[in-house]
Amino acid sequence: SKVFSETILRDSKGMLPPYCICMGDNRRVRATVKLFDKGSATILNDLLLKNDGNPGRVCVAVGTYKGTPVVVFEHQMGGPAAEILVREMIADDIMTKEFSHGNTKFKSDAKYVIRVGSAAGINCRDAGSKDFRAPEIHAYDCVVASHQVGISCADYSALSGSVNTFDRSTKGKVEEQLKKMGYEFKNGWPVLRLDEKFSQQLKKHIKSTMETENKDRAEGKKLGTVHLLGNVSKDSLYAENVEEDFIALRRDADVGISEMEFATIARLGGHKNMLGDNVKTAMAACVLGTIPGDSFADLDKSVSNMVTKSALIGSLEALHEISLAHRENGSQKRKMMAAVCEPEKRLAKAAVNGSMIGPAA
Repeated sequence: SKVFSETILRDSKGMLPPYCICMGDNRRVRATVKLFDKGSATILNDLLLKNDGNPGRVCVAVGTYKGTPVVVFEHQMGGPAAEILVREMIADDIMTKEFSHGNTKFKSDAKYVIRVGSAAGINCRDAGSKDFRAPEIHAYDCVVASHQVGISCADYSALSGSVNTFDRSTKGKVEEQLKKMGYEFKNGWPVLRLDEKFSQQLKKHIKSTMETENKDRAEGKKLGTVHLLGNVSKDSLYAENVEEDFIALRRDADVGISEMEFATIARLGGHKNMLGDNVKTAMAACVLGTIPGDSFADLDKSVSNMVTKSALIGSLEALHEISLAHRENGSQKRKMMAAVCEPEKRLAKAAVNGSMIGPAA
């Protein structure tokens, strides 16, 4: 449309690029666009308001990072919200794997979706305990998901078609569908292994970004460590009251974090893959506290915000690196390959004046 002619979507006729980052808070979306290439960012809600259009209720922004087209959007809080918003954003009539921008065309092998958010870390008792599992997770760490353990009630409802929470007569039907999506069942839990290369790329770039930031940070203000561990999602924020259940997941299923949305995002990716529309999902979460202990610790927000910002920069770097193999313009591809080797110096511009929201989903 005429409105999108003012954005990076003009050559794709309003279709979104296949490289995206989603998060729970619209304020974080607005902060993330400040990391885009100068002059490339557009918050679509604001653009639509300016042109007397309907901005909707969800914040969506587009722009480029080192020339790579990226969409950033808000999935809000909880599985049911993520179910609606992520499904609609990655739909074939909204997002394309063949995206044109200027003289360059991107032919992606998949739609890449990274959730950046916050989580509670999960440990197996203290170091020295017979139940201890390394590595120990601390506040200000960042965990990249290697696998997803379990599904949410929203997922079960979507797969079963049942509106009765107490009706489990459809369990066999749900289990069969999950297996078709690539889930394995271990100790009664459905487990989905995420794309290992994608997760490793994400971890690599976040680690590099956090290490660069730590060089100029005083002791006591250092960012933590990046880990690659499993995730479990919960429908109730207060389900953490039963600590033993979480401790068992760390001990038996290598689960290092717990949050509320990624089970649904991973399941949506699995469903799209089953239908032949390749979607790769990943997650990076700032640890705000740990189980057992205080899952909502009293934190220095300037530190947790910078961990989140590092996760966002690392996500953008990972998407940029992935996109290089998808570019048709060879000369520009070589130019952008050189940009990958450039240090994550955007951190030097600091934490967007404190606007990187720490505790939000």
